[in-house]
Amino acid sequence: MWLNKLYHNHVFATLAYLLVVVLGLLAYPQLPRERAPEQQSRVVDIAVTLPGVSADDAEKLALDPIERMIRTKIKDLEFVHGMTMKGTANVSVTFKENIKPALYERRVQELRREIQALVASDLPKGIPPLDIQEQNSTDPDVFEILVYGPGNDDNFRRQARQVQRDLQQLPGTATTTTLGLEDSELHIVFQPERLGELGIAASALTTTIQDYFKESTLGAVDIDGDEWQVRVSASEEVAANLAALPVSAGKGSVKLGEIADITRASRAIGVGGIRFRGQHAVSVSVTKLPGANTLALVEQIKAYIVARNQNSAKTGVQLFLKSDQSDEIRKALALMEQHAWSGMLLVLAVTWLMLGTRLAFLTTLAVPFSLAGVFIVLQVTEQSLNLSVLLGVVIVLGMLVDDAVVVIEAIGQYLSRGLAPLSATVAALREVWLPVATSSFTTMASFLPLTLMGGTLGVLMGVVPQVVCMGLLVSLVQALWILPAQAAVVVRPEPRAGKAANTSVAPKVTQDNWRRRFRHTLQKRYTRGLIRLLRAPKRTLFSVLALLGLTLAAWWFDWVGFAPEPEGASLGFTVTVEMPKSTPLARTLDKLDEIEAMLMPVFKPGEMRASSIQSGETDVNGTLRNQPRFGNLYFSLNPDSGRDAKALLPLVRERLDQQLQGVANYWLQDEADWGAPAEKDLAFSISGIDNRELDKAIVQIKAILKAIPGVHNIGVENEGGDPELKLHLNGDAIQRAGLSASTVTSALQLLTGGEVVGHFIEAGETVNIRVQAGKSQAHDIKALLQHPVIRPDGGSIQIGQLVTAELAEGTTGGHHHQFEHSNTVMADLEEGGKDVLAVTRLVEDQWRQIVDRHPNVKLKTAGKAEELRKNLSLLWQKFILGIGLIFLIVGAQFRSFVMPFLVLLKVPMAFAGLILGLLISREPISPNTLYGAVALAGIAVNSAILMFSAGHDRLADGMGVVHATVYAAKRRMLPILITSFTTLVGLLPLAMSNDPATVEWRPVATAIVWGVGFSTVLTLFIVPLLYRLAMGFAYRKTRPAQ
Repeated sequence: MWLNKLYHNHVFATLAYLLVVVLGLLAYPQLPRERAPEQQSRVVDIAVTLPGVSADDAEKLALDPIERMIRTKIKDLEFVHGMTMKGTANVSVTFKENIKPALYERRVQELRREIQALVASDLPKGIPPLDIQEQNSTDPDVFEILVYGPGNDDNFRRQARQVQRDLQQLPGTATTTTLGLEDSELHIVFQPERLGELGIAASALTTTIQDYFKESTLGAVDIDGDEWQVRVSASEEVAANLAALPVSAGKGSVKLGEIADITRASRAIGVGGIRFRGQHAVSVSVTKLPGANTLALVEQIKAYIVARNQNSAKTGVQLFLKSDQSDEIRKALALMEQHAWSGMLLVLAVTWLMLGTRLAFLTTLAVPFSLAGVFIVLQVTEQSLNLSVLLGVVIVLGMLVDDAVVVIEAIGQYLSRGLAPLSATVAALREVWLPVATSSFTTMASFLPLTLMGGTLGVLMGVVPQVVCMGLLVSLVQALWILPAQAAVVVRPEPRAGKAANTSVAPKVTQDNWRRRFRHTLQKRYTRGLIRLLRAPKRTLFSVLALLGLTLAAWWFDWVGFAPEPEGASLGFTVTVEMPKSTPLARTLDKLDEIEAMLMPVFKPGEMRASSIQSGETDVNGTLRNQPRFGNLYFSLNPDSGRDAKALLPLVRERLDQQLQGVANYWLQDEADWGAPAEKDLAFSISGIDNRELDKAIVQIKAILKAIPGVHNIGVENEGGDPELKLHLNGDAIQRAGLSASTVTSALQLLTGGEVVGHFIEAGETVNIRVQAGKSQAHDIKALLQHPVIRPDGGSIQIGQLVTAELAEGTTGGHHHQFEHSNTVMADLEEGGKDVLAVTRLVEDQWRQIVDRHPNVKLKTAGKAEELRKNLSLLWQKFILGIGLIFLIVGAQFRSFVMPFLVLLKVPMAFAGLILGLLISREPISPNTLYGAVALAGIAVNSAILMFSAGHDRLADGMGVVHATVYAAKRRMLPILITSFTTLVGLLPLAMSNDPATVEWRPVATAIVWGVGFSTVLTLFIVPLLYRLAMGFAYRKTRPAQ
């Protein structure tokens, strides 16, 4: 009775439908757009700046104390990674992924307090404040803006800092950072020989400046009731005042300006230099806030650049957006939207072919209703519209009409028996509501565990199962409420052919005759084929087992290879150059200019978007190097150029091999591979306590990799370094000369990097005062030891007599992992060769044979191979959880332990179809493919549930097992075909797409298409046979008891 009342009120159902659709249409354009979803991370980065300190000293002075503190005082850690380079030390602290937000905040506060205490006690005095940053997003969008101009003067630096401040104020901006922005300084440059002639110690210059250049408030004086503040000022006309300072020289004094040149200059911070269009440049990177609209932020940045460039004649600088992802994101989103529309139209075509115009229209109405519900939920939960969301839409598109197809087909069956529309609707829902709900819940059960995925795949795909489950849930509401209510009004009984001529619907009947004949012929031929199979069960089962055996053989013997996650099209690449040791920064930049001109003929007109040069701090084969002999030349391409970076790299390599001279080495890297060792095909992390043991193990690993065909571009994260002069103070000699250790080290400091003796504020900018010796024209480093140090008695002594010197090779930097020294051996694989996992297993097997030689060394797989293994392991866990949930749901419906096993037999059938499909298409298995396979488990069992439910109903009505099997198969054949075809055609545009923008998502669609296609055939012919055998055995077993 209540169903009659529910479905009789079609107005309420239609208004509810329209409300959801309208709200969805309003929500869709308001969703923030971005390329990929961002996921919260629990990482704290600690950066320590140690000016002039070598990588080895940075490890001892900063990295080791910080790691000792973290190891003993900070809890809930996942891992800790440390890195040192010249002048810097960095520690990355990753907390456990499942830590509660409140506990995480407490741990971060504890870490900050302990670091403050460490700065006061163990870290070197006078270093700049530590930079502590929380990384709350795994892969935030970053946009790079270049500020460039003809000169590197005070105005240029002031303009660059203003650009950084302006960009920081844009809505959606999280942080801004700069590269190549130098600090303004006032340099006091002296000649050591001139000071020696006058008998002036170099330390006298620093002492004089520090004594005179002080600003302080002395107090207040009351004069006739007026209070006067008294202060000493030194920051007005600084250069002139400093030049007038008297410096003691023998029996008299001399002005500072007479013995030193006082000039404005700058000092590079970290990175050596950036050039763009032949001019000096500064890079300003803008990081997007999580959840902000990427496209909106890019448009704001572009508008700001246009406005600033209109005033370039006044400001002296111009701006250029180096990394612009907006066109790429728009293209990818438009392409996925196009696939969604294509899939929807194909779904409509399939339902029209099988059901007719009116029923197809009613059925397809489930699509806009369900998608509108998804968009409303995304807006309420403050999620963005990204490629992962659209992938979920494409996957679920064909499934949205599955429930509606079963319901509408059942209504049509009851209408053909002569029932009134409302009565037919109620009767149909009573028959199919449980199998319809069960099939939807089993599909959701296979997708839900995927929301628990971690790692890169979890970040990229985590939102997909949410979209699928939301869509299926909304479509279930539409199928069980709105569709029946509308069908009770719209659908009319089909008159019999004999009465067609005497009715007003005769033309309609005539038009639909071909469709009814087609369905009747299809059912008749299917039933005959099924009966033949049921009469030869052994032969049929043997064929199925042979098919499964072929699938297992393909898996076991690696006929289908394994590959990492597919990478999308890249619109940029980098040429990294290593110059000979001791090459100065200026020469490296000149060489990069030469290479830039050399490569210009490779590009077609309009193909290259921009190119820029960076030297001093570069990424070399996955390792960050902070040396002037390294440099990067970055090229970016226009999105509509027709060729991507992968197509250009062979041409670039050929040209460099033919023409490049005067470099020690060079590397070519696609933009997708530019970065950490995790981006390399092969990476093996080696850790231990003793660096010498690590070096020996590294030699062994490199030898193993060189012997494997197809492995190339082998490198080590930390190897080589610049020449180094190690000095040790000779205490006895220093005492005999009447000097102190601080005097000697101060003299050495002034002769090398100089010493900051004060600072002042000018136009809101801090300007340091640096005292340093003039550049030496010597060609031997040992000439440094010949410089004199003035003794207290007025005499002098060479520095070489006060120290012992040793020539050595310094390190480029060091890495720690879990508080141990670590290094990483990296390599790439040739395309079309052995797969990543096979090569990794080979290296690990050979390492186990020699591990006894290195008992204190640990080898751990990293890079894409480790990511692939991790994803495979997680997918298996989620697959087992999904199977368990499906077993639970099916068991609850049929109240049987046997029926869930029969239903789950569809899963290996679907997987067999997937593997055979990959064999045919010659595509590898990737984590994205297996992601689709896990989702396939829930999709594949739906048809078996519908068929078994119909069979059980016939058995309950008293039919025999064989008749019930055949009748159920015939009854469900049409809805199974329609639902399978709608799922296939919904994904077909994406599965067949060759566009580089969809390369990451195509394996998911391909897996589902192959699996559903094969499993549909097996469902129609093998599942009835299994049902007949199982039920026949059960009935024979129960009859004697009866």
